[in-house]
Amino acid sequence: MKRIFHNGKELRAGWRLLLFCILAFLIGWALRAALINLPLQGYLGLNPVVIIVFDAGMLLVALAATFIMARMEHRSFAVYGIPGIRELLGPKFWIGAIWGFAMTSAVILLIFLGGGYRVRGLNLTGAAMLKYAALWSLANLLIGAGEEILFRGYFLYTLADGVGFWGAAILEAIGFGALHYFTKPYERWEDWVAVTLITIFITLALRRTGSLAFPIGMHAAFDFAFIYVFSGRNGGEFAVGRLLDVQFPGPNWLTGGMLGPEASWFMFLVAILAILLLHFGYREAKWPSLSSG
Repeated sequence: MKRIFHNGKELRAGWRLLLFCILAFLIGWALRAALINLPLQGYLGLNPVVIIVFDAGMLLVALAATFIMARMEHRSFAVYGIPGIRELLGPKFWIGAIWGFAMTSAVILLIFLGGGYRVRGLNLTGAAMLKYAALWSLANLLIGAGEEILFRGYFLYTLADGVGFWGAAILEAIGFGALHYFTKPYERWEDWVAVTLITIFITLALRRTGSLAFPIGMHAAFDFAFIYVFSGRNGGEFAVGRLLDVQFPGPNWLTGGMLGPEASWFMFLVAILAILLLHFGYREAKWPSLSSG
């Protein structure tokens, strides 16, 4: 009976993963019950204020659940790939941000060349433009940090302990794509495939750089560019306070339709190319070190 729960050193990976998920659910449920009463009725639509509140909550949930499991396992956050503040704001973060912005820029350029992207002018100017630039920067930083630490920190480390890194990476990628597909409005198969490919890129970046600093920077810049800078739709909505007044004429395969440019077929091409460039540019595997304590 003991062998079902224990591998001779600690709880088996599956049980640890289940415990982490239960902790995250319970902490998240309690926090959401508190946040739901906040006076956010005036912040309608795809609004950075709402995203800041709820993704700060996601980050708190991820850190709290990871902290409890780390104490139980006598491991540091670094073992799970979670960077400290100094590393988070260091070179790996900014290199990841460059990758994220470059990937979105390439997709938008291809859509533009296909006749599916038109800029009619600025959506906002002056102080309002600066205000929303700051709000969306913070919102997307919290999205990147919250999602990466929750899904690619303890969760991926422990899943890899059970099924190996590449098995965990594939399951994570497909599962993260499915999470988007089944929880967001207007979803189509294109977004599932796109998110799966992007997640493969992110998990490969974690493996080759040894830290979530690169994936957090990439994720934050990727979303910031698509949602704010290039002003595409997300979940059927344009962002409140977006930079540009744009149109996306053309078929869904070209523009992404209601899902935004992330679901364009050009995203598949750019993501696959990015994976290959990352693979050949960063050759050494640095994470996870499953023997670390």
